[in-house]
Amino acid sequence: MTDKDTFSEVVDVTLYRYNSIDNKIWGIIKRDNSHKKLSDDSVLISTANLRQQLINNFKKDLNRVESMGSSVVHKEATSIYFLWNMLEEMLNLRWVKFTLNKNIAYNRVIEVDDIKTIKYSIKTIRGTLRLFEIFEFPHLYAVNAVLEDAKIMPPDRHFVVIKTSELVFKLERVLTDNNAMEVNSIVGALLQYIGEYESDNPEILLVTDY
Repeated sequence: MTDKDTFSEVVDVTLYRYNSIDNKIWGIIKRDNSHKKLSDDSVLISTANLRQQLINNFKKDLNRVESMGSSVVHKEATSIYFLWNMLEEMLNLRWVKFTLNKNIAYNRVIEVDDIKTIKYSIKTIRGTLRLFEIFEFPHLYAVNAVLEDAKIMPPDRHFVVIKTSELVFKLERVLTDNNAMEVNSIVGALLQYIGEYESDNPEILLVTDY
């Protein structure tokens, strides 16, 4: 993650039963009295408690994270590296759902352009899109009008909850129905912002102002 993420509030992280560090993390979280059991293979823990558990149980690993360069990530990185960076980069993250994968055959190492790297599974499942953080306040009237016309935001409402896939569908339909420059600019900015999360299809709390 190169830019700070202010969107994600709840994420789903996959841990593997047959990875020693993942299994240790799973056990630590399960023993944390604050965790919420969702199923036999999934739990929910607050970011504050997760951060404290990492500090309490993985001090040496965290010290290595601080000195680790990106060029050695595929050789040295563990779940501690990715979880700590997640906590540092996702500024509004509140909850982490951990899902335990019991498949004995797995490999996080992938090759991209003949370079080995690690693909770590962090999926955003809930986020907040604050329109006043994307657009200048004087432009919100036009933004709200586009959202109302597209049946995304009810009139005079300050928020709505919508799945990413539905939001993308309705925004793309706006582009087919209206080719005005201002509308294209507004829709384009929104699609660009949520494009990073589209494959995860999180639930979005869309917040505006008047």
